[in-house]
Amino acid sequence: MKAQEKRLAKVLSDPVEFISRLKIKGKSGSLIKLSPNKEQIKIIEALVTEEDTLVLKGRQIGSSTIVSAYLFWKAYTATEPITIAILSHKLASARHLLEIHKTFYNNLPNFLKKPLGAENSTILSFLDSGANIIAVSAEGKGGLRSFTCSYLHMSEYAFAPAPDELKATALSALNDGQLIIESTAKHFDDALHKEWMRAERGEARWKALFFPWFEHESYREDYDEVKLLPLTEAEVSLQQLYNLDLAQIAWRRSKISKMGNIQKFNREYPATIEDAYSISGSVYLSREDMVDVECVQIDPMEVTVFADPDPDDSYAIGVDVSAGVGRDYSVFYIISKKTYAPVYMLRTNEMSPAYLAERIMGAAIEYNRALVLIESNNFGNVVLNEIRHLGYFNIYKEDGKDWITTSKSKTIMFENLKDKIIGGYIRWLDNIVYSELRSITISERGAIELQQLGDSHSDNAVALALSYMALEKVELKNVLFLPEWIKTQRAHKIKTSAGIGAGANRRY
Repeated sequence: MKAQEKRLAKVLSDPVEFISRLKIKGKSGSLIKLSPNKEQIKIIEALVTEEDTLVLKGRQIGSSTIVSAYLFWKAYTATEPITIAILSHKLASARHLLEIHKTFYNNLPNFLKKPLGAENSTILSFLDSGANIIAVSAEGKGGLRSFTCSYLHMSEYAFAPAPDELKATALSALNDGQLIIESTAKHFDDALHKEWMRAERGEARWKALFFPWFEHESYREDYDEVKLLPLTEAEVSLQQLYNLDLAQIAWRRSKISKMGNIQKFNREYPATIEDAYSISGSVYLSREDMVDVECVQIDPMEVTVFADPDPDDSYAIGVDVSAGVGRDYSVFYIISKKTYAPVYMLRTNEMSPAYLAERIMGAAIEYNRALVLIESNNFGNVVLNEIRHLGYFNIYKEDGKDWITTSKSKTIMFENLKDKIIGGYIRWLDNIVYSELRSITISERGAIELQQLGDSHSDNAVALALSYMALEKVELKNVLFLPEWIKTQRAHKIKTSAGIGAGANRRY
């Protein structure tokens, strides 16, 4: 008996062991054992940290089911009266997820069925601990505002008619509890995408999970090698980038054929965030372009110093100016000529153009009287006039004139930045500008289009592109050769583009 009790205690203490013994309704409607797949286990591993968790899901991952199973385990094993809330904009959606919890309970072995305190269309509670699982909606009177909960589950957040209201309702109820959002993508810059971008920029503390289609174990297909080969150029590129085998290539080709076009496949079975959001137009910087650029996580502070001034180095500053009234951001980067890396970044939406000029001048003097490029559009003119009034004149000019960002010059500065990225000069970027660069698209007419990401209109991306334009006119005193790491990166890029040794440095 003691051995049985030990085995039971082990199962109850381990969420994967417990969940593996639950039953769910399969596609045919019959009951089947819930055997977590690789993606579902990763979701459980994120949930046990008790941190807020954001899941951007593709088809057939079963994130709603596994989140429900985890929360059922929390309620079932609770020793105190915790409340687990399932929140949706419509009560019917929340009730549907509660039915999954009831299926778990109703199909437990009889000796494990604890007495229930209550069970109806909106609640399932356990008598011994008082733990509750409730279905609620933001549309009901008071919603969740009349009480608190320890865990809150929101499914298909991107499709809620009023996602901001839904999130506000959740946060008012949670206090220090765990928020779990899982949803498929709806459209570019939807509520889920905004949360994802905030997480990438370090502005929100999410355990953010995304699962590309090729990680799903069942997305494979038997193939006839004669019919499958030779692979297309795009398939070879994907095979090298994601280490795909021929069974995965065959499955992908079959799905695209059935769905009619690659765009539909990418939306339903994304390999990247860009695919999931079906950005209109072509992505300007593809994942292949960015494969050798490390994304460095930083906290969203006003000033971030990456490296102190080097007396033997030269620097360039690129400035994107806003009005400083809590809307778009004023941003400037300082870039090292020696390393081609950012050494300093200022980002604020609460600084007047006049005070911004003082901050630029102070940083420019500190970094060896750096060359400053300030676009003269709109509020940029105020900054230019003020910095000259302060006595700083190492200002970038193009053909004797201050820089004006037009559709033509915007293309020039971003093409210059793209060349630096593809050429291997830029080895890392912070998460804020990295996410902005990934969102830039090319319209059908070939124009570069910057995207609005939350309260930022790609301000970091613009400042970065301007800084590398200025860097073109900066020279080092005694450096005759490129640093060895630049030679190595450029050689790697050349070999990769030629198909030699491709995939050796994959990051995904």
